[in-house]
Amino acid sequence: MSGPGKLLSLLLGLLLPSLACSHQVVILQYHHVSITTPASTSLSPALFARHMHYLKDNGYTVLRLEDALAAIRNGRPVPDKAVSITFDDAYRNVYTEAFPLLRELDFPFTIFISAGLVSEKPGVYASWEQLNEMGQAGATLANHTLTHPYLLMRAAGEDEDRWLARVRHEIVAAEEMILTRTGKSQHLLAYPYGEYNLAIQALVKELGYIGLGQQSGAVNITSDFAALPRFPFSGTYASMKTFPVRAGSLAFNIESVIPPDRITHSGNPEATLVLGPGDYRAEQVSCFHMNQPMQLTFEGNSITMTSTVKSSSRRFRYNCTAPAKDGRFYWYSIDWVNPSIAE
Repeated sequence: MSGPGKLLSLLLGLLLPSLACSHQVVILQYHHVSITTPASTSLSPALFARHMHYLKDNGYTVLRLEDALAAIRNGRPVPDKAVSITFDDAYRNVYTEAFPLLRELDFPFTIFISAGLVSEKPGVYASWEQLNEMGQAGATLANHTLTHPYLLMRAAGEDEDRWLARVRHEIVAAEEMILTRTGKSQHLLAYPYGEYNLAIQALVKELGYIGLGQQSGAVNITSDFAALPRFPFSGTYASMKTFPVRAGSLAFNIESVIPPDRITHSGNPEATLVLGPGDYRAEQVSCFHMNQPMQLTFEGNSITMTSTVKSSSRRFRYNCTAPAKDGRFYWYSIDWVNPSIAE
């Protein structure tokens, strides 16, 4: 990215003394920027423009994802209200609709590429030439696996070792293709459909990747770097009524989540969130499941949550928030996958 955005990335350490500082970033996630694609994974170009201009006009700093995450992991501050912009799947409308505006605003962004699908459906996905053009303008080109599979699903008769070998191939082969086609390798992986389990997270760590999910929340040093949160903005979740709250959200300090695995066969599993110290009290936390308040039991900094409503979806979340002193909200999501339910 040329111009002011590149200057910010290069001189961030010199600029920080004059800026309000933080140790967190909010990662924004988009798929389609179009009015002709499925509503559940889309927002219109006009609404996307409103999101971007809101960031520009309200004191946000847009950082390259890899720069923001490196700073946080190494304890270096970033500007307050720092965000990173990401797109999953590398759809062609990101090139035709989003890229011109992002280039105009000098906003860096990341595209997670389903590498094996790019050449198969040129009318749907951006071409390698278009991806390289965006990369040369400063976009980060990263890994969204080779064929965008449901990573949790096993083939008939497939044991644990063969399944994990196939998952490994999806990641490694995609990274090799991206490196061959673009000359870039970031070791950033966005999980297809936001699905993963402890075995996949362990593999991602072994391979030296940072993993990113699709659950809501901000990122700080206590976040799980094998399953970082991102705020999805599409369909009903893209409204300008909620965008400012989500883009300005803050990260809880998380000590642990029980159970540690996000796989469940229940529509309302019990969970416990253990908070570290921060500018909040456990008693200030509210949690919601399917837009309904959850029942919370507090014991020190530990919050056990139960729900009387059951999800019938393959993927669902518990969203927990607490007010901050400046009018913003701390936000954390526990994301669940019930693999016994088909998509």
